[in-house]
Amino acid sequence: MTNHALLDNITHKDLKILPGYRTGQGFDISTARVFPIEFSDLQMEYPIVLTRNKETGHFEPVVLLGLTGDENLFLGPQGWDALYIPLAIERQPFLIGFQETTESGIPQRQPVVHIDMDHPKISMTEGEPVFLTHGGESPLLERISSVLMAIHQGNEINQVFSKLLVGLDLIESSSMEFTLANGEKHTLTGLHIINEDRLRQLNGDALESLHQQGLLQSIYMMLASLPNFRKLIDRKNALLKSQGEAGT
Repeated sequence: MTNHALLDNITHKDLKILPGYRTGQGFDISTARVFPIEFSDLQMEYPIVLTRNKETGHFEPVVLLGLTGDENLFLGPQGWDALYIPLAIERQPFLIGFQETTESGIPQRQPVVHIDMDHPKISMTEGEPVFLTHGGESPLLERISSVLMAIHQGNEINQVFSKLLVGLDLIESSSMEFTLANGEKHTLTGLHIINEDRLRQLNGDALESLHQQGLLQSIYMMLASLPNFRKLIDRKNALLKSQGEAGT
């Protein structure tokens, strides 16, 4: 359950956010939505693939964090084990909302910061303050505001990205088969990747269109990220080994 509230410096003057990322805080997930604006950082550590949004039917880029539904192999005893944390993870427990306003008689939708008051990272006694003593924004809130704006812009870019990939027929369904060190065989389904053959066959106009919109590089970064799937399996094998040693 969530309990979203519009953030303000009176109601939430004593609000604090627990630092770090731990099991039981809502981060036990195997995928996270991502955006082309962060692909250059993501490609170094995570596999970037596409999944179809069940509500909209559109394709969305995600990073793989684990190999089962509630498994996050980047979440360890010391917190998040990666140099870069996806924006959709970093922004929690905050989210962007919209407030209806009128400017010069014209209706406007103004982005505002909301917070999930039931999120496990929220505290009134310990952690990083959201507001300064006299009501100003803390460094934490300033950072979160920039993250939320990047996500807002990223959502718009993702819609364009999805339409372009579909229009150019560059998306193909993919299942990833793998065998763990203990002999267990698994298959990940429901994933989609870039079809490299079709990408190579694009004409100059199509490539120029992708380049002008800053999305050609995003496609190549998705492809470059796929070897990180092997690293994900390595993480899983290391976890199984440590669990086996702990049980002996």
